[in-house]
Amino acid sequence: MDFSISETQQELSGLARQILSDRMTLEHLKAVERSEEGFDRDTWIELAKANLLGVCLPEAQGGLGLDFTDLCMVLREVGRFVAPLPMVSCLVSAAMPCAAFGTPEQLAHLEPLARGEFIGTAALQEHGTDALHPYTTATPDGDGWRITGVKTCVPFADVAGAILVPARVAGTHDIVMLNVATNAQGLTLARQTGQNYEHLFEATFDNVAAGKDGQLGTAETGRHILEWTLERTMLAMCAVVGGVCDQAIKITAQYTIDRKQFDRQIGTFQAVSQRMADAFINNHAIELTMLQAASHLDEGKSVPDEVATAKWWACEGGNQIGHACLHIHGGISIDLDYPIHRYFLWIKQAEFTLGSATAQLLRLGELLAK
Repeated sequence: MDFSISETQQELSGLARQILSDRMTLEHLKAVERSEEGFDRDTWIELAKANLLGVCLPEAQGGLGLDFTDLCMVLREVGRFVAPLPMVSCLVSAAMPCAAFGTPEQLAHLEPLARGEFIGTAALQEHGTDALHPYTTATPDGDGWRITGVKTCVPFADVAGAILVPARVAGTHDIVMLNVATNAQGLTLARQTGQNYEHLFEATFDNVAAGKDGQLGTAETGRHILEWTLERTMLAMCAVVGGVCDQAIKITAQYTIDRKQFDRQIGTFQAVSQRMADAFINNHAIELTMLQAASHLDEGKSVPDEVATAKWWACEGGNQIGHACLHIHGGISIDLDYPIHRYFLWIKQAEFTLGSATAQLLRLGELLAK
C-alpha cells in the first residue's frame, strides 16, 4: 500500500505553508486573539487568491474540484501554524454539504465563498445530546420551516453570513438541514470562548423562519446528509490535530537539544527520549488513520468505524502528545510568550469537539454490536 502523498497534495501543502509561515508569527497570533473578530481576515483573502478556499468546491463555482483528502493537506498546515481561520467550519461543515447536495441555485452561493467574500458555518453541537440526534426542532411552515432550539459552540458565527442547522422534524425522527442567515429574526448569538481562544457562539433559535430555498435535500435524506457532514468535519479536525501535533513535537525536539541539565542535552536522557518516541508514534497514528478514512470517503465508501478510529487517535494520541510536550518543556510551557501552550490548547479544543475519545469508543462498540 502506497502511503505517499501525491504531487498535487505536496503543492497544496507547500503553498499553504508558504502563505501561513510568512504571517503566523507569535505577535500576530496574539494580536488576532485580542481583536474583536478573532479572525485573520487578511490571511483568509490571501488563501482565497491562491484558490486554497476552493480546493473541494466545483470548478464551475470557481473551485479546484479536488478531493477531500487534498483539502486535508491544507488543513494540516493550518494546524501546524495554529492559524485562527474558519477553515473547518466554513469549507468543510458548511460548503462541502452544499457542494454535494445543493441545488443549482444553492451552488451559486459557493462562488463568493471561494473568493473569500462570504463565510459560512455550521451549528452541529447541542448540550445533552450527540450531534446525530439534535433536540432542535423544525416545524413545517408553508413551503418552509420554523426552527426552535439552542445550538452551542458555533464557530465564527459573528463573521458568517449563514449557519447550516441540523434540526429534527417535529413529531418524527427525520432530520432537515437548513441554511439560516445570521441576521434572521429570532436568532440570537451569545459569545463563548474556546480553550484555544477561538470565537464560538451559543445560537438560540426562537421560531426562526427558514425558507425551502435554504434546505439541503429532503427530510428523508437529511439524516444521511448530517452523517456525511459530521464524518468529514471530524476527519478535518483530525487533519488539523495532525498538523498541530507535528509542529508541537518539532518545537519540543528542538528544546531538548537546546536545554541542558548536568552539562547534557536533556534529549539524551532516556525518559525524555522515550516520551518523544511515543509522541512521534502517536502522531503517525493520528495522520495515517485520518488519511485512510479520508481516502476511503473519497472513493465513495461508508466507513463510520474508520472515522471513529481516526477521531479516537486525535483525542487520545493528541492528548498524550500535548501533555508530553508540556512536561518536557517544564515551567516555560506556561509562559504565554512561548508558543508551546498554544498547541496544547488547540489539541484540547479538538479533543472535546464532536465527541471525546470515550464517545468514539462507544460509537465503535455500537457499530460492532450491529
